[in-house]
Amino acid sequence: MTTSALPVQFRRRVKAHTSSAIAVLAAVATLVAGWQVAVVVGNRVPSPGDTLDRLAAEQAAGQLWHQLAISTNRFLLGLALALVVGAALGVLMGLSRLADLAFSDLTMAGLAIPAVIWALLTTMWFGFGWLTPVTTVFLSGLPFVIVNIAKATRAVPADLVLMARAFGVPRVQVLRQIVAPAVAGSSVAAVRFAIMSAWNGLLLAEWFGSTSGVGWRSRYWYDANQLDGFFAWVLVFVLLLVIADQLILGPLERYVTRWRSA
Repeated sequence: MTTSALPVQFRRRVKAHTSSAIAVLAAVATLVAGWQVAVVVGNRVPSPGDTLDRLAAEQAAGQLWHQLAISTNRFLLGLALALVVGAALGVLMGLSRLADLAFSDLTMAGLAIPAVIWALLTTMWFGFGWLTPVTTVFLSGLPFVIVNIAKATRAVPADLVLMARAFGVPRVQVLRQIVAPAVAGSSVAAVRFAIMSAWNGLLLAEWFGSTSGVGWRSRYWYDANQLDGFFAWVLVFVLLLVIADQLILGPLERYVTRWRSA
């Protein structure tokens, strides 16, 4: 690496981090502005100040981080399962015509089912417990992972794969050095779609079929007719999604697709 290249890379990193920060600030500003308009127009919409006061009270009562940790653990477990199973099925469908025919209709059906249906079904299947939200997260995110990975795998040049196989390259090496780099960008897109759907599924599953977590706490205040408490937990839910997308997934996508602008 030359000395002259260091300032260029440094400027690129600073620019990337600055863009991420600006994106987060813009998203928060838009959210607050829309919220303030709703307060002026609506009769019962709590103000940002009242909502933050309630959130501070929840933190003082020891509920904020405790319930957030419970929901995060459930979400990460369900999402990890969806990514592992979805990536395996997606690659299999992209490489095998038979597997594509076997799973394509099921995948399309999964995409058509909204998260609220999965939440209701898992509540009836498993009752109140940790398995209901974890399974909902898994089922909500799985179809999006499969579709994106399968599409990216099909886009890998077949001649390249055939040539590698003709020269005796092991299948594992083909997957690691040819297929994996080709699907890296689509994998981030798959994670993005899966997170959005699974995150909503988590809230609904905890709303209907749990006695702990962010969704349950939201319903607690909703049933108590305390909309400031309800809005406080919904705000936590939305902000976590925005932060994860802008500060984690955005830079990750730029990193795995950096070869496109090289």
